[in-house]
Amino acid sequence: MPKQTSVAVARPSPPQYAGWFSGPRLIALFCLGAVIALVAMVSAGPAGWDAEGYWKVVQAVHHESDPYAADLVALQAFHTRLASDPAERPPFVYVYSPMTLPLLRLLAVFPRWLLSLLYWAAVATGVLLQLWAGFQMADQRERRWLALMLPAIIFFPGLVTDDAILSGNVAYPLYGVILAAATAGWKHGRWTWYYIAVLAASFFKTPFLVFLAFPVLMEGSRDSESDRGSRQWVPAAMTAIAGVLIFAAQVRLWPGLFREYLSSLRLVFDYLHDFGYGPAGTVGKALWMRGLPFSLATTILHLLVVCVLGIVLLVLARRVREWNLPRETWVPVALVGTALLNPRIMKYDLAAITIPMLLIGGRALRLALGSSAGESQAANSYAMGQKRLDRTLILVASGCFLIANVITVAGPFWFPVEAVVLVAIFAMGVWSLDQGSPLPVFTKTRRTVEFGFAESWELEAEN
Repeated sequence: MPKQTSVAVARPSPPQYAGWFSGPRLIALFCLGAVIALVAMVSAGPAGWDAEGYWKVVQAVHHESDPYAADLVALQAFHTRLASDPAERPPFVYVYSPMTLPLLRLLAVFPRWLLSLLYWAAVATGVLLQLWAGFQMADQRERRWLALMLPAIIFFPGLVTDDAILSGNVAYPLYGVILAAATAGWKHGRWTWYYIAVLAASFFKTPFLVFLAFPVLMEGSRDSESDRGSRQWVPAAMTAIAGVLIFAAQVRLWPGLFREYLSSLRLVFDYLHDFGYGPAGTVGKALWMRGLPFSLATTILHLLVVCVLGIVLLVLARRVREWNLPRETWVPVALVGTALLNPRIMKYDLAAITIPMLLIGGRALRLALGSSAGESQAANSYAMGQKRLDRTLILVASGCFLIANVITVAGPFWFPVEAVVLVAIFAMGVWSLDQGSPLPVFTKTRRTVEFGFAESWELEAEN
């Protein structure tokens, strides 16, 4: 037998260009890819349908026309032609209250090119603020992979593929301001600007007032020695009352316009069947498809959902406080639960809570796959199984994401994918909080790693 000799195998050094694919540069590449994809989508298909509708209303108001009356005529004509042409595109309907018309009359003094430039800059800023606010909810470990996914998130509102970002809906800048103010609130306890933002947004969409529950839930989850939670009930209630009174005052200020506004809202449901993707909206659409009356049933169901959600969220806030769970663990669940209070959840509403939904899903899957047991051990033991756990987590999460989006693209049109994903994610968040195990706290250390990812993560044991 020949004598075996050991041969030292030199580990190949990474290519010289490998360092170029460091974290920041890779993120920049993904952002560039997202911009190119947006440009391609705008070039290949329709874009700015909501923004174009706003411009027409601006022109109508400038010429002293009644936009609500025009919408009623357009809806009636659409309903009449629908029998002969079922594929006809629904008309744009201005579903915002008469209180917004003076603002549109003021904007009419600007040339179209300048107004378009300013508006799309506001939409882009709103999207970036939403991404930034969602990123603040992630812990140090989650930020590694979330930073790479941020550019793609805009194409998957509610984790389901859609081109809502191209609509130019006013909800994007409104949500951007609200979530940015919410970040200052849950991080530093400064809620004044949040209340102002929610009240201002309710001038356009009254259901924005449901987000007044968020500061109550967040401050109610602080430690028992703090009385901030009890103090937030008062400003939240006062802001809600102010919003309702402002909405009701329009009956006296613009009685004719307000009646037409309510009529156009009713026809949006009766003729366009635009129910949204919430629990009540999903049931309403199912009843309509079967030719059954839906108004009373959806109203009762929504009230029941609000009552159950309110109880669940208040109980969870108390549990977070008693168990002293990290605030980053509670913020996404509280925000998604608050969004579910909205009676009509649209794609742009889902876009605002996409990152919280992603964080909830990732944390719940990690907990279900046994990370709670592994992370309670010593740091060395945790590090040994981390790669295997991460691989399993990526496979499971990718499978769930792929299934939902394949059903959306190729599945039956009647299946409520968005509603199922939204409710399932919230249920996963409730379950993960109910386990009573706070997520581990990670601190970041620096070391040189191949291919430029110079970040490692060590478990910091909690006493």
